[in-house]
Amino acid sequence: MESTRDTLAEDTDIDAPAVALRGWSLSGKQGDVFTDIDLEVPTGAIAVVRGPAGSGKTSLLLSLAGRMRVSEGEGRLGDIDIRKRARTVRGQVAVGHIGGLTDLEDDFTVAQHVAERQIMLQPWYKPWASKSTLREVIGLIRDTFTTATEIIDELPPGTFSKQDAQRADFLIDDDGEVFVSELSELQKFFLEFGLASLSRPPVVVIDNIDYLRESADRARAWAGILIYQQLRRSRDLENPLTVIVSCEDSSELDIATRSLGFRAEPPLVELELPPHPPAQRGSKH
Repeated sequence: MESTRDTLAEDTDIDAPAVALRGWSLSGKQGDVFTDIDLEVPTGAIAVVRGPAGSGKTSLLLSLAGRMRVSEGEGRLGDIDIRKRARTVRGQVAVGHIGGLTDLEDDFTVAQHVAERQIMLQPWYKPWASKSTLREVIGLIRDTFTTATEIIDELPPGTFSKQDAQRADFLIDDDGEVFVSELSELQKFFLEFGLASLSRPPVVVIDNIDYLRESADRARAWAGILIYQQLRRSRDLENPLTVIVSCEDSSELDIATRSLGFRAEPPLVELELPPHPPAQRGSKH
């Protein structure tokens, strides 16, 4: 499996890859899911895993997150052996979106989702989240996306508008009292990404960004990822965020990077997964 790297920022300081795979393969009863993947993702990069439906994108991301065992190959998350220390990997790789795994509860408010995630991140003897803590966390997320919208507002006409920025403001109110059922798909995407980022993980994986049906929303989602990466890098140079995203078509990423220019220039890695022939998917080998 071929991986190509296009470094967009020459001054990026990378000591070691965030993720490195060699011969990474997964087979099941219906045949190969993915096979012989070689991939190296620099720390602080954005990696795009492209492929048609059924090409193994979701399974690949789950295996990188320590949530699915592969059949063969070597994989490392920094200096951690993914196959031998899957539990440790699960604590280091946050899941921003995987259908069926990160689904939000429609009858929960944004604040309730934030509180639930905050409690999970706290010591066992503190099974609650105070209102002041919630406001602080929600305020931090709001500040992040307010900065993102300010950057969007500064872009040339015809890229992103102020109305676009407002549509991406998923919290709506300071206390997060809006229900998930009232959010747009883009707002839900940003909420999932925000929740995944609360623990400040070194790696976040996001599956199937194509589930956002509108091309403009996908472009906004890519822009939000790129801007958050840049903000994280500027605020914590020693702990940059690496993001791995799967999709069928990444043309909206091109729109976002072209629009943002120097404001968000992480290294870019691209991996193309081939479709599985029907005969191969049904084989017993």
